[in-house]
Amino acid sequence: MEIKIRKFKEQDQPQVQKLISTILKTEFDHAKETFTDYDLTHIKEIYSGKRDVFFVAVIGNTVIGTVAIKEDDGNTALLRRIFVSREFRGIGLGRKLIIKAVEFCEEEQFRVINFCSTDKMEAANKLCRKNGFLRRACMTLGPVKLLKFTRRLRATKR
Repeated sequence: MEIKIRKFKEQDQPQVQKLISTILKTEFDHAKETFTDYDLTHIKEIYSGKRDVFFVAVIGNTVIGTVAIKEDDGNTALLRRIFVSREFRGIGLGRKLIIKAVEFCEEEQFRVINFCSTDKMEAANKLCRKNGFLRRACMTLGPVKLLKFTRRLRATKR
């Protein structure tokens, strides 16, 4: 069982959408109105910028995990859509996805990576903290606490 992490292909769309929407519905239904899912139905378009990427973890042709980077501004990237299929949790796949995303950000010479989450997304928050992200802000929005994590990258000249 070899797991590969590669860039999103158009034929991945249905699997990515199903994986993420299933996890959101079953594990994070409380936050369904907090985050938009527009990017899930338009992955190719939303993540088509020169400094944007959507990675998938696959076994064969089956998508088992995702992570995305979206340029926020010239120095800042947004870490998004870090999801791992329930059956493949606990084997270090989330860490590998984050490492892949951070490597991309370093190649693109971003200086900061931000990740927004909720207090209920404990595994993702813990994963980010273990990989150098620090919690910078917390805001209560109804029943949900929004969290912002930041990781600084080594400064490079563009």
